[in-house]
Amino acid sequence: MSAHIQVRLDTIDFRDPALFGAASSPEGRLFIQRALSLPEVLSVAVQPEKGLATVRFESAAESRKGFLERFLTAIEGKSAAFENPNINWAWDESNAYWVRVGDNIQKLDLSYPSEDSLLFCHPELSGGTAALALKIHGKLGEKSGIRSLRHQPDTSSILIHFNPRRLKSSRIEAEIVAALVQPSAVATIADPSAVPMTVSTTTVGLSTVGELLLPVVTPVAAGVLIATNFHIVKDAASQLGRGKVGVPLFHTALLTCSIVTGQVLAFALTDWSLRYWQRRWRNQLALETEETLQETLPSLMQIRNIGENGVERLTSPDAIRPGDRLRVLPGEVIPADGEVILGTALVDESLITGVPHPVRKFAPQEVFAGSRILIGPIEFRVRRSGIDTRAARIAEEISRTATLIPMEKSLTAKAEALGDKTALPTLATAGVGWMAGSLITVGAILHQDWVSGPYLAIPLVTLQHIREALALGAVTQHPSALLRLSEAQFLVLDGDDARLYAPGLVLKDIRSTLKHHDALLQTVAGASLFLGDARSNALQKAAAEQGLAVRQPDLIRLEPALLEIEQGHHRVILNAANDDPLSPIRVEIDGQSIAEFHFQETPYPEARETLSTLKAQGFDVFLMSSGKDKEVEKKAKQLGITLFGGELDLDAKKRFLDGLKSRGVKSLLASGAPTAADLGAHAHVTIALETLGKDGIAADIVLQGGRYAALGGLVELSRSYVPDIEKSTREALVPNLLCVAGAFGGLLNGITSGIIANIAVANVDRSLKKKLTRGRRRPRLIQTAP
Repeated sequence: MSAHIQVRLDTIDFRDPALFGAASSPEGRLFIQRALSLPEVLSVAVQPEKGLATVRFESAAESRKGFLERFLTAIEGKSAAFENPNINWAWDESNAYWVRVGDNIQKLDLSYPSEDSLLFCHPELSGGTAALALKIHGKLGEKSGIRSLRHQPDTSSILIHFNPRRLKSSRIEAEIVAALVQPSAVATIADPSAVPMTVSTTTVGLSTVGELLLPVVTPVAAGVLIATNFHIVKDAASQLGRGKVGVPLFHTALLTCSIVTGQVLAFALTDWSLRYWQRRWRNQLALETEETLQETLPSLMQIRNIGENGVERLTSPDAIRPGDRLRVLPGEVIPADGEVILGTALVDESLITGVPHPVRKFAPQEVFAGSRILIGPIEFRVRRSGIDTRAARIAEEISRTATLIPMEKSLTAKAEALGDKTALPTLATAGVGWMAGSLITVGAILHQDWVSGPYLAIPLVTLQHIREALALGAVTQHPSALLRLSEAQFLVLDGDDARLYAPGLVLKDIRSTLKHHDALLQTVAGASLFLGDARSNALQKAAAEQGLAVRQPDLIRLEPALLEIEQGHHRVILNAANDDPLSPIRVEIDGQSIAEFHFQETPYPEARETLSTLKAQGFDVFLMSSGKDKEVEKKAKQLGITLFGGELDLDAKKRFLDGLKSRGVKSLLASGAPTAADLGAHAHVTIALETLGKDGIAADIVLQGGRYAALGGLVELSRSYVPDIEKSTREALVPNLLCVAGAFGGLLNGITSGIIANIAVANVDRSLKKKLTRGRRRPRLIQTAP
């Protein structure tokens, strides 16, 4: 197959009139079949008049080379192509499109009622608020040349009128295709249609013309500004009726002062900048969400796939199938869920399972996609790949939650409340400026921007804390979950969850012929960094209690039942079976048996220490259970809890939580998944201590692995949520104060004050960007001997 081929970032153009022209052959249909046989191919568009086929694909930069190789192999007929009845191109059509929507191939229904209109029909356009219609409006509504877009739900269509001299029909078609294949989650966050700029840009242009060239245009610009901000004037009147002074009144005062003093351009620029910063935080939120997803489910370049003959070959991640045998080296990310069949590795799987320390893996233990090999290598058999992995489920929840952040009313209310705090002081300062100066002074003072900062800070700080919670093994499933967790003051525990009473592990004793054990404990605690189980934590804790500094030694050997390190001029071997945390560790130094380290379970549940910390932070803790009162009392004493209730069925538990709510007590319910689902609506915030699976868990936050000991870290993180927002917004303080000083000094007008106010918001933006960059998860590294 000969053709002129041009490869771009996400498209491939094939120009061959013999295949795609008016006199084309059935080979053109076969080309489309073969192209769409690859899952990365999102759409194929054919333009017969140009003899052109455009293939749009989606592939990470690292794996693009592998995809292109497989693509060329497919269209040359060297791999099997699938048959799809939807690919039935009639050669007399002007253009034809096929797009991949989920697992289906769809042919687009595009027609031209006239030379300046396009009609697009699709089943997803049937609803009055169809998401597809909103996407198309977002992609085309701001384009020059679009005259109107009319969604027609009754006929499941959208009618687009355009100026063919300014906008080609092929461009409109391409945007419709992009709307169909565009991922609906993260892309929705940065949807330009959510913050329209056309009118604001127009008023800036009109105001500039009126200011510099034609003064008669200025009243027109003022009229447009009044019309577009009339809803804010209504909100201001409503607030005044309730005796409240907030941002709407501040904005109305600024609009009035700007029009009275003739500073229409200054207000137009301010209005435009407010919208710009709204778009800015949406774009930043989308980018940072993508970064977070990349941390959870990294894009991989190539996978080491071992065939039945034992020969290793490099393949694309998209080609992984259950049953494949894969090899992963130190520093690499495990690409699928599976079972170890060869080798021993130390793995960081904290994001996936919530286990805070590295875990030693060997046959036949399970490994998970998204985990990182610290020490290895290992080979494993694939059980689940792609969207079926646990990491993919976590990534899906993160994406969904991030998408909901801009629409979460409680977060918007928080931003409005922070803005309202500044409205009265600013208006009061402007009143002093009026008495001391003139309306020009008032205008300069009112052009401060305290409003954009909170709207920038809240969504981005929310995402940052979602990311930090993920590092603790917690998957945030509701945008306001961490805000509500920060407000909670009463912890309710599910006493029927047996994991709540799981004991911890401590070092019992050291049996050795040596008289002094400090140096030995220090050495073994350092070696245990490679151990990868609960005994490692017990040894670290024992060393810390003795005031011993633990240093990581050089690793020589790592096996399922032992590990060997080099300490100075000595070789130290730890014989430690990994299947029983209570089994002793036998220590050999230079081939001689030196000591045995024995462990025991703590007499109290591991969660007791965490609950003690929470009580010290001001939490009241209540244990509720369906068990007998005496049994519940005994369990409460084990946990160090004085408040408890037994013999409570589901309805009684609901009444108890509702009683707390009626008294204004904000409760945190920490329990297993079934209880969280049944009682979630009755608590202020719910945490399910479970492992997130394919079916999902009904809770605000899922704390992976059922580790109650991790509650303390999660609550501590939530307590910093509001302070982090307030700290970020304070970055606007100095420039906004300069606006006031410059106004009283007669040095600033509305435009110059607005410029300084934008510097204030830029300070907030820069501060947030640094915070998010620093907060990105770095891989945990454990160094080994060369």
